[in-house]
Amino acid sequence: MSHITLIVLCAAGVLLLIFALISFLILGGREKTSKKIEKAVVFKKKFSTDLEAMIVKAADTSLSDSELKELATLFIATHKLGSKTSKDLDEATKKKLEFVSSFASNANASATNVSFLNRELKKLSNSYKKEIDAYEQMGLAKRKIKES
Repeated sequence: MSHITLIVLCAAGVLLLIFALISFLILGGREKTSKKIEKAVVFKKKFSTDLEAMIVKAADTSLSDSELKELATLFIATHKLGSKTSKDLDEATKKKLEFVSSFASNANASATNVSFLNRELKKLSNSYKKEIDAYEQMGLAKRKIKES
């Protein structure tokens, strides 16, 4: 074979390889997006975003640790504590912090998930750091009482 034919075959092979790689990346990206959408749908089907229902679910000991992690993630995404305007907590904020207490009191919630909820809430509502810690400690105290 001549050198020109060899060069043309190599160039065609490289172009074919590049085309295959680009096709794989494009088609692979669509598949990943659909999986993310399916997970979001599962969140909405499994748990209600109603605060009262979430507080009840957080205390439900039939939930596994991974389900509690999903619940905490959903709570963080849907319920914001807002900014602190006075030293006294308003009723809406107390109710949201009650979720933290209920979550921490669940015997199936791992320390990692309780810490995750605490850390993420502090990122979103820096002015409520002390209150978030206090409600977490109340929940952990309730948990110890239940275990005794």
